Amino acid sequence: MPEPISAASTPMDLSTIEKLLRDIRWELQQSRKFAEITRNVVASDTLEAVATFVAERQLSFRATLERIADSEASFSRFGDGELRMMLRCDYALGFQPNSPELQEDLLRTFASPHESVLLGFPHAYRDLHWTTVWTDIWPSLSKIIPTDVKEYGNSHVSRPVFFQFMGNEGVRLWRKVWDKKRVCVITGANSRFELIDPLFDNVASVERIDSTPQNGYGDLRRILDVIEAQPAPDLYLIALGPAGTVLTNEIAVLGRRAIDVGHISDSYLNVHAGGKWPEQKPAIR
Repeated sequence: MPEPISAASTPMDLSTIEKLLRDIRWELQQSRKFAEITRNVVASDTLEAVATFVAERQLSFRATLERIADSEASFSRFGDGELRMMLRCDYALGFQPNSPELQEDLLRTFASPHESVLLGFPHAYRDLHWTTVWTDIWPSLSKIIPTDVKEYGNSHVSRPVFFQFMGNEGVRLWRKVWDKKRVCVITGANSRFELIDPLFDNVASVERIDSTPQNGYGDLRRILDVIEAQPAPDLYLIALGPAGTVLTNEIAVLGRRAIDVGHISDSYLNVHAGGKWPEQKPAIR
């Protein structure tokens, strides 16, 4: 057994400590590389299946925005949260509890979207988070993908990666979607979502319908009643989590147009103004 270090032991000098920290860092990097290789090998079949599906049926970042801007299509986005809530009854978000009704409506939106709706499907990431997501849900998801939906948009067009990749051209494409249009924003009361000038100062006018701060899905019927009772704007902009995915499709059923923009403002600010990652901000101000 080694002798315990006594108070009288000679302390390590700074150069020795720095070398020890470099060695520890190197060991951690090698361990991470090994874990990455192992993860990719174990998940390779699933990741390749997702990549093949996306390559065959998903529009690029640019093509997604051009489709939305140049047509009257609505855009309903499925991200990891929506897909997991749809397929896993034990999965929920901090601001949105799950329920059989929400699962059913997400499944109906995914399997049978209105003809004017472009569905958004996630970018085919292969990082640790998304590898975990894909290996969990793809065996179930692949069985319910509708055969009559031939094209999907990229759900990540409202995420930081879009603004990182597309730069100012991405901003121009988004601004084209609502240029000189009368818009109505639907989001939670006291939500952090706002129409920031770099993205939205070219709209013609703005109205707002507030939902509940949490559990927007539980408020969906009331929101739809308010929508039906008011004259239609040119475009609804939805930032309401999984409830917004369903609501966008329901608005299309009413013969109106909606775009699920999610965290678009926070994503822009993260990339162009050094703001926090969207999920690092509280859901309610």
